[in-house]
Amino acid sequence: MYLKAFSCLQRALRGLLVIVLSGCARLLTRLSIRLYARGLLSAVEVRFLLGFSAAITRASLRLAIA
Repeated sequence: MYLKAFSCLQRALRGLLVIVLSGCARLLTRLSIRLYARGLLSAVEVRFLLGFSAAITRASLRLAIA
């Protein structure tokens, strides 16, 4: 009984972490594109930020699958 409750709690926390990570990645993508469109970021900086956003997305997918 105790292990089942712990397992459910662990799955719920993992799901919450996946949602938060994917939201952060989405926000970072939108923010970097808007700053690039306004001319505040260079193309190199945007590529770095988009790569970082992709890494966050991959991490959240790994958490969701595991």
